[in-house]
Amino acid sequence: MNNQLLKIKQKIVLDNEYQSWMKKISNVENEFVVSSNFNNKVALNHGIEHMDRVANNVYKLLTEYNCSKNICILGYIAGLIHDIGMINGKRGHAENGAEMSKIFLKKLDLVNTTDVTKIANAIKNHGNGGVNPDIISAFLAISDKADMCKSRSLGDLSPIQFIENYTIKIKNNVLKINYIMTDLKGKEGLYIIPKSIDIPRALGSNLGLKVEFYINGKYEKFRDKEKYKEEIYQRKE
Repeated sequence: MNNQLLKIKQKIVLDNEYQSWMKKISNVENEFVVSSNFNNKVALNHGIEHMDRVANNVYKLLTEYNCSKNICILGYIAGLIHDIGMINGKRGHAENGAEMSKIFLKKLDLVNTTDVTKIANAIKNHGNGGVNPDIISAFLAISDKADMCKSRSLGDLSPIQFIENYTIKIKNNVLKINYIMTDLKGKEGLYIIPKSIDIPRALGSNLGLKVEFYINGKYEKFRDKEKYKEEIYQRKE
């Protein structure tokens, strides 16, 4: 991480209000896990570790897509705060987070008013990129949905726990996402949350990129969803 990004990260994550939000999100997710365990649902982490990974990946992808340095930085900031709206629960958290971000970024004085609007718009649309997504919104949504690994698995039920890690990169006009799995049950986690496949595929294609998925380095077409149809795991809304 370069010094500029490090300074931005420190200014955000060391802020007392931000730290208070992270505690609230943790409490919300603790309740989420109890409900998920009881109901055989799948719960995902939306805290600082998730947002940090997303921020780094948004910056990386925007850089590899040859965007300007300012756009890359705005994408990084958006990633680092995109789930702050989770303090009030998952429903409506993108819209809530967008409004919170406007006040928060104005307080921190990190970027100008125009850029605050760009960041807030990306946060609002991080679920699917929105209608006619701009470049920041698109790569934030891609990075958010691609972040499927055991670090996001809350509780003991999620098959996502079998996804050890992943890599995401753009090279030669190809968006390549490679999931490292200790057990192919991890694929079930991607099928349970189809946006993890569909959103990167759709938004990447809209950006003129060929989108390829891999599992343990092997090209994956994701055509065996029926194999997992009768599993007990469901998406926790």
